[in-house]
Amino acid sequence: MARIVVMVALSLLLGASPPPLMHFTCTPAAGPIEIDGKADDAAWKAVTPITEFRLWRSFQKPTEATSVRLCYDDDFLYALFECADPDIFVLHSQRDDRLWESDVVELFFQPDEKNPIYYEFEIAPNNAVFDARMVNTGSGGFLRWAAWDCGIRTATDVRGTPNHWQDRDQGYTIEIAIPLGAFHEVIGDQPLKGQTWKFAAVRADLSVTLKAEERSATANVADYDIHNKSGYSKLTFK
Repeated sequence: MARIVVMVALSLLLGASPPPLMHFTCTPAAGPIEIDGKADDAAWKAVTPITEFRLWRSFQKPTEATSVRLCYDDDFLYALFECADPDIFVLHSQRDDRLWESDVVELFFQPDEKNPIYYEFEIAPNNAVFDARMVNTGSGGFLRWAAWDCGIRTATDVRGTPNHWQDRDQGYTIEIAIPLGAFHEVIGDQPLKGQTWKFAAVRADLSVTLKAEERSATANVADYDIHNKSGYSKLTFK
């Protein structure tokens, strides 16, 4: 009996066992995409949304729905997040600020597992942007790498009144275009087709409707360290 109690305690301390890592595909855009924060481009309708977001540590389904769509063309890697949110909350509005301290969506890419360089992109509902080129997890904090600017283009559509917790919001959409040149130092001039990257899409949800903040991802985040790339899913470009 004592052994069972100890095992249960260790399980609670260490978190749940992680599920298998996921593998997604990214297809060419079926048409032009206007970065306006809307999901109405025909190209987006042709992309299957990724909805398999898991809470950090517990790997359970988050309270509010999140989806992300990905596609690309000769110039950009595109993403479209759609987030249900009854209480939209934003703290920061400056470029490369600590956006992860309130509602935000994030993308992480490591194009080559043999190369330590990886990339982080964050966009808040108020269209504040954080972009960083990291050399590796132990190479310094975000202030060292956030000075990098890749020319990312973003737009948001907010359905509600941010920071007014007394009412109920509907959610927000975030549209992103990352220039492929941002990844040039790792992938060079290689076409995206056929490449497989390590990848994580992330959402931070802080709401008066939740007992505790929820951070979810398409990766397995077992230790609250999203920079631990061993839990990232894979993304293959078709």
